[in-house]
Amino acid sequence: MPFERGPFLSAAFLCEKILAEQDNVKAAIRIIDRITHQVQGPNPPQPMAPFNYELNLFLRFKSGEARGPHSLRVTMIKPSGESPPSILRTMHFEGEDDRGNDIVGNLKLEIDMPGLYWFEIYLEDIRVTKVPFRVIYVPVPT
Repeated sequence: MPFERGPFLSAAFLCEKILAEQDNVKAAIRIIDRITHQVQGPNPPQPMAPFNYELNLFLRFKSGEARGPHSLRVTMIKPSGESPPSILRTMHFEGEDDRGNDIVGNLKLEIDMPGLYWFEIYLEDIRVTKVPFRVIYVPVPT
């Protein structure tokens, strides 16, 4: 089994904000996995018009027996199956088994269709998890 002895994924979620205190303790504000995009007007657009949305992806890995650099890749999969360019990063594991890395990715997304988006998390090209994000479009004629 890959990563049987580490590193271990201990958290993966989307939220609106991450606060980092002086002692490096993190607080996640408004953990989300779906949004409702409501558009009001005499003729709300059909299909949904693209809009921008910001959120944070929080990942926490613990070293276990892993040491040294490891490659991390985050790939977003749109409801259409399309995938914009991935986010690539190198993490370095050191110290005791319970030490690790927190990754906070500020994502500035252009949402161009409703449906289920996935954020696939890969470590050394092995998918360790998927994080869902659903966009619900509600046109409201006035």
